[in-house]
Amino acid sequence: MTRHLHQYILVALVVWALAIQMPSRAHQADTSSSPLINLSLNLLAAGGGSTADPADLELFQSGKHDPKQNGFTLQGAEISLSGRVDPFFAAAHVVADADHVELEEAYLTSALGSDALELKVGQYLTEFGLINSTHPHSWDWIDQPFIATRLLGPEGLRSAGARVAWQTQLPGTPLLIFGAQNADHSSAISFLGADHEFHHAVPESNHHDHTGEDDGEIHLISMAGGTVGGRPSIIRDPESVDELLFSGRFEQKVIDSETTGLKIGISALWGPNSSSEDGETQIHGADISLDLYRPGPQMPERWLRWQTEIMSREFRCGELAIPLASEYLTFPSETIRDWGIYSQIALSFLPRWETGLRIEYASGNDAGVIERDDDPLRADRWRISPLVAFRPSEHVRIRLQYNYDESDAPPDSAHTVWVGIDGSLGTH
Repeated sequence: MTRHLHQYILVALVVWALAIQMPSRAHQADTSSSPLINLSLNLLAAGGGSTADPADLELFQSGKHDPKQNGFTLQGAEISLSGRVDPFFAAAHVVADADHVELEEAYLTSALGSDALELKVGQYLTEFGLINSTHPHSWDWIDQPFIATRLLGPEGLRSAGARVAWQTQLPGTPLLIFGAQNADHSSAISFLGADHEFHHAVPESNHHDHTGEDDGEIHLISMAGGTVGGRPSIIRDPESVDELLFSGRFEQKVIDSETTGLKIGISALWGPNSSSEDGETQIHGADISLDLYRPGPQMPERWLRWQTEIMSREFRCGELAIPLASEYLTFPSETIRDWGIYSQIALSFLPRWETGLRIEYASGNDAGVIERDDDPLRADRWRISPLVAFRPSEHVRIRLQYNYDESDAPPDSAHTVWVGIDGSLGTH
């Protein structure tokens, strides 16, 4: 609690400073055209149980905002601040859970000469695919698709940087996004954000191949501080612009009407990783989303949402030699590949009632220090998750979700049931 006290104080000061600048209620009528700061609070909590042991359940529920214990979990309390002072729009999202408080996003956006070009600067969720750039309270399901957790990190890929978005005027109004961010944020697990508990420089000469006699020692070293596939990590500070994390995205509206929206997207990430001095990672993704509405007097009476994402990662490792007493432990150059897909469909079937089904699958190649069948973060895995939700009001949602998980790595399989509740105050 003490080590996070400064974070609580910082959050309190920010909220206080913004609050005293808001116009009083007596003057709101006269300043309706003035920019105001919007303040909102979103709470997510869940409770439930699983047939998996507590430690194994955390392997299945590996997203940071996933419920991950038998009993109750505070998934997050998010304070969001936003406002516009032409030509700038500013937003910040501070997230707290039972253990800590962190600044999830804080950025400025502004048009560049025209509404077609937009610049974003600050710390923000990388616009890759559909799920990564959204916040947990906007998800239809209680937990995060596990392929996103494997490739983009338990808390979603985000970092400080800048990006430019161009909304073209061609048919379907294609959207092009290009960005550059720091590759060493803790969320960038596929890049330079991997665990760094095990630190060694890479020797330039006198490399000796390992004979393979000390397999247990290899696993001990890799688990002490590793990257993907149990490969050990090194300290690698970016030294040039080309060692940033770059991102690109293309979106195209195929159908855009009052009742139907169909959109496709392609995303890419590339940047350095901490497996070696010349290690690099590329992540590619494709997505499709469909929205169907039956308009009502004030809001849709019926709706259907379907979205599917597929993503793959190439984690390219250079040769790495680690000094051990009188010899070096050498890890060869290799490329570790992982891929996965999730598809989900949700619809409203009665006023205030919703239901849905999500199916997920992930796999990869046989590379890395740890055998894939022993690695919960790389083994073949699939999950099916039916869901029912009820909205007692516009700002409150109660969800019942069942997960059946099956993995080639221990803990093999599990049946899990979650009941989640989320609510919001203010605008978001």
